[in-house]
Amino acid sequence: MASIHDRYERLLEAGLTLAAELSLPATLQRIVELAASLTGARYGALGVLGRDGVISEFITTGVTAEERAAIGHIPVGRGILGVLIDDARPLRLHDLAEDNRSVGFPPNHPPMRSFLGVPVTARGRVFGNLYLTEKDGGEDFDADDERALTLLAAQAGVAIENAQLFDFRLSDEDIAA
Repeated sequence: MASIHDRYERLLEAGLTLAAELSLPATLQRIVELAASLTGARYGALGVLGRDGVISEFITTGVTAEERAAIGHIPVGRGILGVLIDDARPLRLHDLAEDNRSVGFPPNHPPMRSFLGVPVTARGRVFGNLYLTEKDGGEDFDADDERALTLLAAQAGVAIENAQLFDFRLSDEDIAA
């Protein structure tokens, strides 16, 4: 049970750290890194949705800048990523390729099997999704991983919402000046 206790201690510490961070890009990168670390995932990503419901930003961990450049454009939200956009509920899969909703990977994409995705929400609004793949040791993500990621995703939702509110207030002030 020490590992579960340690995990939640790290989540609490993460919340405090994220609340103190003023840069949204740095906050989102830190959330993806924490998500992978907390769950033992090799790869992590946070897809931020634009106002049109399409992925507008894709923050990753586990791939180098060179690997990311070789993959090409960011995902558009089809396949399994689209499932989470259309149905904002946690999703765990043993093998991405075995799911009939999968559309595969672009050329130069690293192989990925196990998957855990959760929506990033705040006050009922979906801001995007956290995605993890390749759990350590070839294991599947479990219910504890899902709970931890869901808590972290809620913190991400608040961070995104606060950044958007701050930008809105800033632009209102600029207009009044």
